[in-house]
Amino acid sequence: MSKRYYDLPSDLSEDIEIYANEVSRVLAGDLSPSIFKARRVPRGVYEQRQDGTFMVRVRIAGGSVTGEQMRALADLGKRFGKGVSHVTTRQDIQIHDVTTGDTPEVMRGLYAVGLTSKGGGGNTVRNIMACPYAGICPGEVFDVAPFAHAVTQYLITLPGSYNLPRKYKIAFSGCAADCALTQVNDLGFVAKIHDGKPGFSVYAGGGMGGHPRVADVLEQWVPATEVIRIAETVRRLFDRMGDRKNRKRARLRFVFEKIGADEFRREYKKELELVGKDGVPACDVVADPGANRSEQLCNPESALEEKEGVRFFPQRQDGFVAVPLHIPMGDISSEDMIKLAGIAEKFSQEKGCRTTQSQNLLIAFVRRQDLSALAEELGRLSIDVLAPDPLESFIACKGAATCRLGLCLSQQVSRACANALAQDGIDLAAFRKLDIRLNGCPNSCGQHPIGTIGMFGTAQRADGRLFPNYKITLGARRGEGRTRLGQDVGSVPARALPQFMLGLIRDFQQDANDGEPFADYYDRRGTEHFKQLIDRHSRVPSYEEDAEFYKDFGQDQDFSLAGRGPGECGAGVFEVITEDIVAAKKSLKNISQVDEKQAEIFNAALATTRSLLITRGVDSPDPDEIVRAFEKHFVDTHLVSAEFRGLLARVRAYISGVGEALQGQEDAIRNLLERVELLFSTLDGDLKFHPPETEEEREPAEAQPEAEADSATAPPELDLTGVACPMNFVKAKLKLETMTVGDKLSIILDEGEPIQNVPASFREEGQEVVELDRID
Repeated sequence: MSKRYYDLPSDLSEDIEIYANEVSRVLAGDLSPSIFKARRVPRGVYEQRQDGTFMVRVRIAGGSVTGEQMRALADLGKRFGKGVSHVTTRQDIQIHDVTTGDTPEVMRGLYAVGLTSKGGGGNTVRNIMACPYAGICPGEVFDVAPFAHAVTQYLITLPGSYNLPRKYKIAFSGCAADCALTQVNDLGFVAKIHDGKPGFSVYAGGGMGGHPRVADVLEQWVPATEVIRIAETVRRLFDRMGDRKNRKRARLRFVFEKIGADEFRREYKKELELVGKDGVPACDVVADPGANRSEQLCNPESALEEKEGVRFFPQRQDGFVAVPLHIPMGDISSEDMIKLAGIAEKFSQEKGCRTTQSQNLLIAFVRRQDLSALAEELGRLSIDVLAPDPLESFIACKGAATCRLGLCLSQQVSRACANALAQDGIDLAAFRKLDIRLNGCPNSCGQHPIGTIGMFGTAQRADGRLFPNYKITLGARRGEGRTRLGQDVGSVPARALPQFMLGLIRDFQQDANDGEPFADYYDRRGTEHFKQLIDRHSRVPSYEEDAEFYKDFGQDQDFSLAGRGPGECGAGVFEVITEDIVAAKKSLKNISQVDEKQAEIFNAALATTRSLLITRGVDSPDPDEIVRAFEKHFVDTHLVSAEFRGLLARVRAYISGVGEALQGQEDAIRNLLERVELLFSTLDGDLKFHPPETEEEREPAEAQPEAEADSATAPPELDLTGVACPMNFVKAKLKLETMTVGDKLSIILDEGEPIQNVPASFREEGQEVVELDRID
């Protein structure tokens, strides 16, 4: 058995069998899928975009994974998935395309080699990160990876670590260069020596996600022995003070925003005393700065040397080097993973690999004289892990290819950008200084807020159709005390992104000063300069002019959000809704200023009814389909009053050619828009509405005026002879909407399709057809 970096909880095997029983129950129909979801997600099992398939996220604490564990991950992926492992930006490894019934067996296989997916998702303590060059970098203060392992081993045993208000993320960096991104984690530790003693500066309240924030200083310095107690103190505070009602504001950083950093520090000091009294242990890891340390901060990615076609990083240990391996988009086949495990056991003193925040792998403690032999064996993999490639500067989440939160295909657009740069013959040496991070939605699995060039996918609308689009953020900095998030400078359609990237990189390489980092270049040139670059690529052609703009990369179908499910943040969905509401208000404002008033009223009605449909996975350029879907998803479900059915019928009549159908309906549309905005204000991150009152409690929308009866006893009569389908149904529907519920209407229809279709259509809509009589 190879080295294990920390011990799993003693009751984990029993927990896996409890979960296996829950899987059996849900498959038998004895357990609700929604209840089961609450139990599987904290165990790191997420449903993918394809119904019935799941991703299992395996925590790799500190990024340390043994050869034995790599083989097990590869084997499990091959037996129960599609044979591909994915390295994430939090140093986890994911297995994709697993069925529900196979997830317990995956967990058992992980447990056998000292791994677990528990805490891989949900409101839990997530994988604890460390600098991938921990223990080998000349610029580090001391090796922080053992501290990441120690804190992991303590926290994963606590039941309270799996029922927090939201996720709790922790990171350890060995120096102020902050390779582990402590400044944008919930809790971050940066190694420091004070009066000759090893310790850490401590940061809290950082994070990325939909509302990123740089962490505040919690402690200027604490002894290294205190890291477990501090992690537990902040966990308890988060458990007590985090918002459990509003998922959109449930992360620890919102506690800081609510009460302020000073008040949080006061609460922290009080809780830390209690933690000490409760017997939470000190950390017994020995921090040894070791020999051959440099006082200079080091960026390992830019300090690489090359020999015999192999790029390597000279370790602070004499005679040893670390070899970074480029894993394209973080995906590696099971066959390659198995081969790589053997290669690592043969050439690395660690007998394994390290996962990195750039979705790659690293083989450390390789003897310099073995580089040639190592390169020869790495050359037998199916992917080239050594050759320079523009794609290695791109970091991207899985996006809409598998994720239910994803809006855009971030990996595919990354490849398209990299191909455009490669074909242009871009200077790779200069290009490697850039840190390009893409996300398929406004969440931050791809860590776009901290990339020098960041992009995240959104859905935008033009010509009545959705198209994939990317918001651009530029100028982020990294490092203790100087971290800065990227600034929003505009957006570019997905199809124009490769040419925009080409123009941006050319601009930087042509005009940057020698050695000037991109963040400095961004500051020197100013935001307006980059907005002008974006403007050159922001035009969206009409659908008739270029239908490809309305397709995502790698897709033959038009872009849509079909298959997107609820998740922790619907920010991309929220943008589309806001866009439609603004459009509806603009049309209502324009009614008095245009000649075609009916057309403008219709535009307002269409934008209003279309706005919320995106939460139900409905997107169509067909106006009639939009109105009918709104009635189905919002009126039929009582989220919107049934009194609006008359207005919706008039909208459909206008679509069918009845030009006067919307005359005088401005106020009714304003009332509907008001209700839509109210619903939107209650929309949560799970895409569920929480209206403040039930349908029965709210005042109904203004009703249409009641029609006068033809006589005291006879029902009104509507003669539709000579009127063809479907206009006869539309006219009958409009007439009904002017009547009181319960009244009767006599309709005269022609033989053939009219008498066959119209009564059937009314029955489908829930109306009662009292009788059918044939008349001469």
